[in-house]
Amino acid sequence: MISTTSAFNTANAKLTKRPIYVFVIGGQTTVYSTHDLTAMGITGAPAFAPWLKVPSGSTQSIDVQGGTSSIGEMQCEVVDIGGAVRTLVGTTTLEGSSATLLVGYPGTAYSDFAVLNVFTLYKVVPGRDYSSYAFSSRDVQMDAKQTVWSHPINGYPLSVNNPWIIQGTPGEIVIAVLMMGLGFDASRVDVAGILALQADSESFYGSTRPYLFRETAPFQAKDFIENEIMKSAGMYPVVLNTGQYSVRGCRAPGSGPSPVFAFTQDNVTVLPQYDRAPILNDLLWSMDIDSSGSYQTTLLYLDATSISQFQRSNERQVQSSGLRSELGGQTFAQNISQRMFARFAGTTGLRGGAPKIKLDAFFMSLPVWVGDYVSLSHPKMPDLFTGDLGVSNRIFEVIDRTPDYANGKMQYTLLDTGLTGAAAAPVIGTALIGSSNIY
Repeated sequence: MISTTSAFNTANAKLTKRPIYVFVIGGQTTVYSTHDLTAMGITGAPAFAPWLKVPSGSTQSIDVQGGTSSIGEMQCEVVDIGGAVRTLVGTTTLEGSSATLLVGYPGTAYSDFAVLNVFTLYKVVPGRDYSSYAFSSRDVQMDAKQTVWSHPINGYPLSVNNPWIIQGTPGEIVIAVLMMGLGFDASRVDVAGILALQADSESFYGSTRPYLFRETAPFQAKDFIENEIMKSAGMYPVVLNTGQYSVRGCRAPGSGPSPVFAFTQDNVTVLPQYDRAPILNDLLWSMDIDSSGSYQTTLLYLDATSISQFQRSNERQVQSSGLRSELGGQTFAQNISQRMFARFAGTTGLRGGAPKIKLDAFFMSLPVWVGDYVSLSHPKMPDLFTGDLGVSNRIFEVIDRTPDYANGKMQYTLLDTGLTGAAAAPVIGTALIGSSNIY
């Protein structure tokens, strides 16, 4: 959920409103806005030029089963009045600077503006008729696509004789690769949020430290994190609106899922659209890699009830060169498999792949972010679990967020994995819906 002020929330809740967008380039004293901030009654505003066109929104999509997230891209177009932007672009190296997009409303303070995205500029080009300039930027995951060449401790190239040994929990390794391997500043990584997943109160990822990697050759950080860690730990990456790299886990927090927003027929614009996630009932694990690159341990976990019910096995292979049996890797794989089956095998009341709901919503839902839990109620939706008409306060996880700033609306994809009715789940095997064990 985007952090907002009470003044922003009041203005954002109004049925009739006029969003004001501000584009900030790191290191520049003048910001670009879609409106004259003074005329709009914005107090405390910096020096501005009202030359910004309404920007296109940045989409973030999650593959929960695969542990991946799309790289967000944002484009802000600024009209070149009197050649001022041309002069800036021609005399200043802007590529590599931060690109921040904010939104606010007339009659509020500039400090009430909400941050929508913090990206990094990578391209600046003139428009087709040379009357404007387009500033293109991407999120922190683009920087994570860099290759780790050297040992972060001694600075020498990675090799058989100079291996980087990385051992710990999933979160600890993600932080190590980003901050030590790539040199990310702590402000770009949601350290507190990542480590919260392994808190004692969660009993989530901190009860065992099953990974031990011995990196002897250069590797790309993003691929390493997603293929070696996220997929095998049931996690997925999320880029926060502040630009920080964060992660989410394969079940709700120990305190239970807490919806941050309630979608109803009053704030969605069309009937919600149903789809289904793929059924996942077969996980083939490979671990305990040796010096020749061969995996010494293969584990197969099946959800027999799902396979029997749907008469098919949908297998996903999970390989991690860091998972070690002697560090509890097999127990870890069993626990993650159980949690993934609970969400995606389609047997805990879901009767099929986890439902995915596509929503077109009013702009007031803007603060909702990918990875948030939300509730959905709609009297016209069929309830797939009872056969009745109408859905009430069902809890979903947001896995896609697509803003349409030009038309003042939002689109989301929500994932239903049976969280409605789930009690707190600090340990596996304790959360029930009726008589169904879902964790």
